[in-house]
Amino acid sequence: MTARAVVALAAALAAATPARAQEGGERATLAQLEQRSRAFYALLEHGERERAAATWPGLEADLARFQGGLQGRLDRMRDEVIERDGDLEELFRSPRFREPEVMSLVAAYHLAWVRYHGAQLTGDAAKKRALLQKAVEGFSQFLLVNEVPEIYADSLYGRGLAFLDLGDTAKAIEDLSAAADTPQVGAKARAALEEARRRASGRKGSAEEDPEALLARLGDLLLRTTAGDAAGEKDATALARGLAARGGPWPARVSSLVAEKLGGGAPTGVHSTYGLFLLAQLAVDRGRCGDVPPFADASEGVHDGARARLRPEILYLDAGCRLNTGQAREAAERFATLLREFPDSGRARDAAYYRFRALDVARASDAALTPAYEQALDAYLSAYPRAEGAAEARYLLAELHRARGDCKRAGAEYGQVGAGPFAARARLGDLECRVLTLGKGNEGRKEVLAALRTFVHDASDKGLGARAALLGAAVAAGATPPDQGAVVELLDGFEQRYPDVQDLHPRALELRLAARVATGRLEEASRDLDAFLALRAGAAERRGTLARVGRELATRTERAAPAEQAPALALARKVYTVLVRESGDAGSRIVLADLDLRAGDAAAARALYEEVLKTDGASAEALRGAARAAAAQGDRAHALAYWRSVLDASPPGGTAWYEARVAQVTLLAEDGQKAQACELLRAARGRATSAGGDQLEARLRAMEPRVCE
Repeated sequence: MTARAVVALAAALAAATPARAQEGGERATLAQLEQRSRAFYALLEHGERERAAATWPGLEADLARFQGGLQGRLDRMRDEVIERDGDLEELFRSPRFREPEVMSLVAAYHLAWVRYHGAQLTGDAAKKRALLQKAVEGFSQFLLVNEVPEIYADSLYGRGLAFLDLGDTAKAIEDLSAAADTPQVGAKARAALEEARRRASGRKGSAEEDPEALLARLGDLLLRTTAGDAAGEKDATALARGLAARGGPWPARVSSLVAEKLGGGAPTGVHSTYGLFLLAQLAVDRGRCGDVPPFADASEGVHDGARARLRPEILYLDAGCRLNTGQAREAAERFATLLREFPDSGRARDAAYYRFRALDVARASDAALTPAYEQALDAYLSAYPRAEGAAEARYLLAELHRARGDCKRAGAEYGQVGAGPFAARARLGDLECRVLTLGKGNEGRKEVLAALRTFVHDASDKGLGARAALLGAAVAAGATPPDQGAVVELLDGFEQRYPDVQDLHPRALELRLAARVATGRLEEASRDLDAFLALRAGAAERRGTLARVGRELATRTERAAPAEQAPALALARKVYTVLVRESGDAGSRIVLADLDLRAGDAAAARALYEEVLKTDGASAEALRGAARAAAAQGDRAHALAYWRSVLDASPPGGTAWYEARVAQVTLLAEDGQKAQACELLRAARGRATSAGGDQLEARLRAMEPRVCE
């Protein structure tokens, strides 16, 4: 059984709701049973057959008793609900049912494996068969639904082994074939599958199927390999892997036999290239990649007739193991050793391919490996220009050039990728290069945008289509003026069309929000704004986007048709409310205050203006705004005081000065103080010093007949 499967079951149990007193006690019992089960598996793993044989009967009985008790309680709960015509689905979802159900499954899983291994340890044929049949039943309950892949794969493998020992090779082949296709148990399942097919072929008599007899035969075959018998090597390898695939004590027994026959009892003493290869292969089958490097190191000093054939195989196994366990740099070095020592071996092409793959991974954490990565790509393409991996290598080399900004060389490599799985990626890469060469103007932009739209339409790979759509939107947004309609077209429904590229969603949302505001699609923009505000974006980036959108909305409130002004004003206020809350800068406060005043909320506007004045009492914008807000509230005294401050701070005759005079005259006249208003009006004649001042002076003169009557 695999450790990952046990972890998956433990996670299911941990996810259940907090236990009541009864479940708490049962959990403690289950924890003890799991600990005992793991200790039993460890005995088998280390070849301690006698101790394991003494342990399993009691463990099996305790697991069966515990699991049976839980199952009985579950059956009673189910029967009670049926008797009163209740809701079974509600029961199955309830914690009181789910908790013991998960514990029952954990116990059943261990029970199936303990029974399978117990069958390997008993000498009673009838008892062995009964245990194997019970193991089949136990594994089968985990194969009804593939809820947890680790458990499903492990149970397929376990049931296949049990069928194999029962002599039902057809069912064994069916289960082991399915298990061989899973990443969880694929390697060891394939070895067991070979054994099942060998037995199904009828090449051996039933008397020779006894594992002890097979082990003895393996010992004879191993001795034959010392004379360089290639056929014997093949038979020995198949038999050794088939026996080890039984699990339990067999992997350790097989490895010990190899060490005994070829190395005097110790793996490190094996001085046969074949023996080291077989030990490495058995280690890989068991998922023990950490055992392989010493065998690869030892093979360096062995110079026998099998060296040229099998040292490349050992190096390849070692490199593959390192690559699969996250040691990409070390894997690349092993592949390089294989290529250097055995450039013409059958593993050379695969080694060259996986070398550049390993270096690609390794350079992510060590940029100094990039030259070696480029050399590995070039070497692969030089040696195998028509190999299956050539298109991938071309594409990766093009990507490397593009990352450096060398789009000329990148384009040449993209063009040689040809058809196949990398064709679309190469086409998009070439388009990305074309985007990089675009200037700030519109030259070539329409053509690139059209090509990206075509790519989006044609793309069967949703991830590539999403990248192209987003890139096309960025190209359209960068036009002069921006083609915001194209942005909306490319990004409309982006999240629904491309649900699996969530890392691209925020940027698509940001571009689409700005485009919808610019094109006046305010109802849709409002939804996008809510979604954008819900993002956990960086503070500076978020403020920049909101500021751009806010400015566009504020401008739209001034220029839009009356029907559009209200929604634009509401959105603008929402944006600037966030900006004020998050940044608190005076500029955002003043804009929000202006918007509040336009929306008729003079009190909120005045409060904002006065907040600015607390820190900057000379702010002309805040003074003018506070004056207008006070006037809108009917507070003419404070409005006049604010306008007086504006006059004092403004050069006479300028636009701001005249704006204040117009406001003063208007307020005084409305308050019935026409004589004072008329005096101020006449004192302002002929003092204009700017175009704006000229216009406002004209307004004052137009007011004179009414004010000075």
